[in-house]
Amino acid sequence: MYHTGQTVYLIVKDFIAFILTTAGIIIAGMGLFTWQKQIKGSKEFKASYNLNYSLLRLRNAIKYVRNPAIWPSEQYMATQYFKNKYPEKVGTEEEKNISNSYVYEMRWEKITNAYEKMESHILAAEVLWGSEILEKIKPLKKKVNELSIMLKQNFTPFDLRAHSQKEIGEVIYDMSSDNKEDNFNEEVNNAIEEIKKYLKEKSG
Repeated sequence: MYHTGQTVYLIVKDFIAFILTTAGIIIAGMGLFTWQKQIKGSKEFKASYNLNYSLLRLRNAIKYVRNPAIWPSEQYMATQYFKNKYPEKVGTEEEKNISNSYVYEMRWEKITNAYEKMESHILAAEVLWGSEILEKIKPLKKKVNELSIMLKQNFTPFDLRAHSQKEIGEVIYDMSSDNKEDNFNEEVNNAIEEIKKYLKEKSG
């Protein structure tokens, strides 16, 4: 009887140890799953926030470039920009005749910086959600490319231009009013809103 009781005791002891170990493994697994879910959620939120922020920076940079007013202070800054970026041209006829093209070249650096930031955050979004984001971003990239082309056209001799001055002006000059964005800005805003909707769906 003693041996039988001891055997039962050991069996019960082992069974309880097994139950406790199994429960521990299950709890640990659930904890790991919850932790992984939290980490993924945190990454998705961060990727969405960063990309949203970079989109707004790009939008503002586009508006900055399209500002039709060029102030004397900006002309002066463009002269300094020219001297710093093209020291080999200092003292040449080109320096004496610095055109507004250097104002726009200087302005464009804001778009370049914002665009590069956006690209890095698109990469993070692609890692999390796949290549669909690349399709979503295309309309916005198209508008940036259109603005770049029209600015180059604006400083191309008339007889070599592929677009009329009216077509060029509608793209490179912001003609928005207090009540309404012009067509170019509206298209930029619509492209950004579509991306923001996608990010909201993905990051929940």
